[in-house]
This record gives sequence, structure tokens and C-alpha cells, in this order.
Amino acid sequence: MASTSTFVSTERARAAAWKQATTALSHEAKVPAPYVDRDGVASGPDYEFCLPPAFSTESLLPEVRPLALALFAELEIPWHPAGAFPSNHLLSSQVQCVNALGQMVNDPSRTVRAFAPVLGTAEVLEIEPGRFLTFEYIGERDYFGEAPGGQRVRGSMCTSVDAAFLHRTAEGVVELVLIEWKYTEAYTPRDEPTKVRTRRQRYESALRAPDGPVRADVLDFDDLMDEPLYQLVRQQLLAHELERDHAHGADVVRVLHVHPDANVGYQQSLKRPSQLAVGSTVGEVWAKLLRRPDRFTSVDNGLFLDPAITSEEYVARYGGPDPSGCGE
Repeated sequence: MASTSTFVSTERARAAAWKQATTALSHEAKVPAPYVDRDGVASGPDYEFCLPPAFSTESLLPEVRPLALALFAELEIPWHPAGAFPSNHLLSSQVQCVNALGQMVNDPSRTVRAFAPVLGTAEVLEIEPGRFLTFEYIGERDYFGEAPGGQRVRGSMCTSVDAAFLHRTAEGVVELVLIEWKYTEAYTPRDEPTKVRTRRQRYESALRAPDGPVRADVLDFDDLMDEPLYQLVRQQLLAHELERDHAHGADVVRVLHVHPDANVGYQQSLKRPSQLAVGSTVGEVWAKLLRRPDRFTSVDNGLFLDPAITSEEYVARYGGPDPSGCGE
């Protein structure tokens, strides 16, 4: 397994090589460019693995680009990090997620090919009118008071998952699948007392519920506020509430976590002694926190390096040879 720095370096080199070799990008998109930050500002050095800001929509592969841009605009979903357009960074996890799953919005056969071996998918059902998969899903209700007096925005400032679909398993169970997608993410603890107070008001009672999905006797509340545990907790709480409501007629609601096994930076994100006393990786700690382990599944991103699930261009972009010499 590669080190954190090696993994990121490998993926940057792979993206830069694809950028120069592919015919899916315009000539103008192939020049080095600075990264566009969350304020929409392009600053800093030029990178081979970034597209010029004016061509950031080309980070979406041709087979998903028109559909994804139209869907995000219709549902008023902001793109990360700046909102208006897809990231110009070729290692964006949101963009990778859309590139991998975008065709499944209209083509449920790809969903079956991807998830039948993992989840037992036999039939994919509409999750929204005319859609067999959707993005930045938040459910119909504000279970945790995340937008008091206001309207929630999918994918911004409330508990969201990157994608979701509804299926019937081979056993006949109707299941809602909430997908969270990671790529090169890694995290470090941050002390944010004001945010912790707000989070306690929103989530502590759900966490301490005796029938809740997360055990409250393993770690103190504050220890659950570090990423990525904080996100995992909120998404599992959302899944639990959706299951209790039988959202979309589902009997079961499961969180499906997609991330590269090679990204050890993600697994080593936990630093506090109290967390490491429970397990040495995020996965080990999370497994001990789950009251219903069958409501959570994790798969490697490599599952989607199959043109029958995604496309030849997707495989070339994310699974091409490593030109960095770093190895996998």
C-alpha cells in the first residue's frame, strides 16, 4: 500500500498524463493552470493536473457532461469548491463520482453491473421522476434542524451524500443506497468549539438514542467531531431516519462508502489517543461504532474501472498507467 504522499503524487501524475493524451479535452484545456479555490479565485502556481478555469466543465467526461450540468442546475446543487462550475482540479472527488455514476441516472443496467456483486442488486427503481440515480441527496425532511427557518440546499451546509439510488435485491428487499465518495481526501483534527456546540444541539440526542445506529459508549461526543468520523456519523444518522420513515418505500437504507484502498491518508486521519485506543484506522474505529454493521458497506474505487460500468475514457483517466515512477 502506497504512502499518503505517494498516492497523491501518483494520481496527480496520472491525471496530468491523461490530460495531455486524451482527445476528450479541447486543446485550450490542456495548458497548466492554477487551482480555483472555494471563493472562486484562481491563484497560486500553475499545475499540470488543473484545467484553465474557463474550461472547468471539461473535467466532466463527454458521456456525462450535458446530463450532469443540466441536473445540477435543475436541482440547484453547488459544485465543489466554488459553486457555479465543476472543479478545475482533476483530482476532485465530486467530479470523479459524477464521472463514474453519471450514466446511471438514465441507464440502470450499469447500476446492476456495478452493484449486483456487492449489494445483490436485481432491479433499479426510480428514485426521482425520470431518474434511476441522483446526486447530493438529502432526503425530504430536515431531521436534525440543520436549516432552522430556512430551506436546505443539496450538497451545502446540511447532511448530504454524494449520490443515491433505490433498488430491489435478489431477495426482494427494497433498499435505498446512500453513496459517499472519496478520492484523495485525508484529514487532520481541528479544534472548533463553536461548531461543536452547534453540532451537539443538532445530533447528540440522535446519537444517544438507544436504538440509534451509532454506539455512544465507545467514544465521547467530542471525539466523534473529527473528520471523517463526523461525516460518517451524520450520514449514518440520516440513513437511520430515512429507514424509519420508509423513504421511497425502502425496507432498508444503507450507506455505501467508496474510496481507494490505496489512500492510506484517509485511513490514518484519526490522531487523538482516545480514537487510536479503539482502532488504528478509520475503518477499524467505524466498525466498532456501528450498531448495525449490515447498514454500511465499503468498496474500492477500482470497482468502476470497467467500461461496461463507466466508459473507456473513464478507465483511461483514472486507471491509466502511472507515469510518475512512484508505483501504486
